[in-house]
Amino acid sequence: MSDGANACKQWLNEVNWDMIHEDAVTLYLEWGNNNYRDAMRSPVTTSGEYSVYFAIDTWAEPKVVLMKMDNYGSTILCSKKIPEALAAELLEDIKGIKGILELTPPIKEWLMKELEA
Repeated sequence: MSDGANACKQWLNEVNWDMIHEDAVTLYLEWGNNNYRDAMRSPVTTSGEYSVYFAIDTWAEPKVVLMKMDNYGSTILCSKKIPEALAAELLEDIKGIKGILELTPPIKEWLMKELEA
């Protein structure tokens, strides 16, 4: 990855490829949205626990961000601009909505190839 890739390489082994931003917010920040008896998705209630995951940020030009979420909020560890063709396809699919989104299959495939290099 570019732009601080060296700083983010330490996190790549911890990436949860199944985590999406909405779930991370629910687990770490919105305890009231959780079923505390659900063993599969129990809320995080202690300090020191976190999740590292990729998401798409469309607030400006679309980019992939590596995020770390804990019970204090999220931190962007690094980011990479999405190629124009994939970005255009994404923006058409989401009708220009701005926000933090989960990886689409084509962007996830592209990202995994980028990380192999």
